[in-house]
This record gives sequence, C-alpha cells and structure tokens, in this order.
Amino acid sequence: MPRSRSVAREIPGVDWRLWPGELAQPDWTEIFAAPSDPPLRIHVDIGFGRGEFLTELARREPDAGFIGIERDFERVLKFARQLSRMPIRNIRLIGSAAEWAVREAFADASVTSFWINFPDPWPKRDHRRRRLIAPRFVAELARKLAPGGGLYVATDDADYAAAIDAVLSRVRGLYNAHSPDRFRNRRSAPHTTRFEQQWTQGGRQCFYFQYRSRAPSVATVLTADRPPRSVPGLPELPRKRA
Repeated sequence: MPRSRSVAREIPGVDWRLWPGELAQPDWTEIFAAPSDPPLRIHVDIGFGRGEFLTELARREPDAGFIGIERDFERVLKFARQLSRMPIRNIRLIGSAAEWAVREAFADASVTSFWINFPDPWPKRDHRRRRLIAPRFVAELARKLAPGGGLYVATDDADYAAAIDAVLSRVRGLYNAHSPDRFRNRRSAPHTTRFEQQWTQGGRQCFYFQYRSRAPSVATVLTADRPPRSVPGLPELPRKRA
C-alpha cells in the first residue's frame, strides 16, 4: 500500500511511484491490495511518456494492475502529480531504465502484457546500439510474459520497424499474432496516444507489432547467423559481412 515519503513532498496527493528498494521481485497482489483469486493481471507500459495511453488502459481494466516504466525523472514526476489528482488506483510508476526494471521487478511468466509505444529510433548508425528493442531485452520480456501474454511494439520509423521485425522474429517463445502479416499499419488497441493521432492524421505511416508468448521457459535468442527476412514496405537491413 502507498505510504507517505519525505522525498515525495512535491506530490499533492497519494504518491504512486515505487522506489528501487521496493522492486526486488515485489508482491504485486499486495502492492495493489488485490484479491489473490483470480491471479492479478499485470500490464506494463514501457516508456509511458505523457501517460495518457497507460491511463486509458487502466481505466478500461480496473481489476488489473498497471505499471509504467520511464527513465526520464521529470516525466515520472509530472505524471505522478497528475495521478495523485485522479480517482485511478491501479497504476504504479517506476522511474528507471527499462532493462533494470523488467529484470528486477517481475517474476518469470508473470506479466500479461508489455506495451512499448514509439521508442526512440536512434536513427544515426553510430547510435543504433542504444535502441531498446534488442535481442537480449526482448528475450527477457519473453521470459517475463505469462503463457499467452502479449508484447505490443509500435514505431513510426521504417528503418527501426525493419530492425524490430528482425529481432522479434528471432526470439524463441514468441509467435507473431499478426501472421501471415509481419505487422499492421493500424493499431488493434481501442485508443491511441495524442502524438500518434496527430501523426496518423497527417499521413505518417506507423508500424504495429503484436507477439505472444508460447512457453516462457524456452524464450531465448536464436543464434543462427542469418540475414533478416525481407519485409514488404520496410527497408532491407544490411547483411552481415563475413
């Protein structure tokens, strides 16, 4: 349950942020004060930005727990202030790098869904190593997903979309829920972000990926050194030189 903290004086109401000491495999049922039967459904929004997408998800499923992860302290603080004035009680916030939070805060096969909306594409070639959607991280997400759980990724960058497709399609334990399509250009969720609405209305193309978990225990990166498959509508990635 939330408790007062001297470091959170800037929050006008209840502070729904969680701190590093509370994230060593926490008991989410206890944190959300939820009944244990049926098991609490946990949804995670990575890089929640302004928070409107996460807020709408939480409103539509009030009996589930929603965790927002964002590494930008100012964004976390701003959204925490907004949440403190809202009647919503099923959102908790983690201010941290996503890789650390996912590893520390969630048990294997425990998460119903991960949402990653428009992560930074790091378009410069020298910066692409910083991209969030990378083989190790996606394998970690796959391990944390409950059987049948979903991984939803969206981007408006065609080059990044090609890289995302290559990464997701090479992780054992996940299957493409949009198959035979590699992706969709329209979101299957019932709502969008504010920026997303502006982009689509302006004619910008977006790419939506949806993968689901088979068996988290076998989620592992394929090691075969093969070039990514060509995807209609996406640029081909350069082949690895011998």
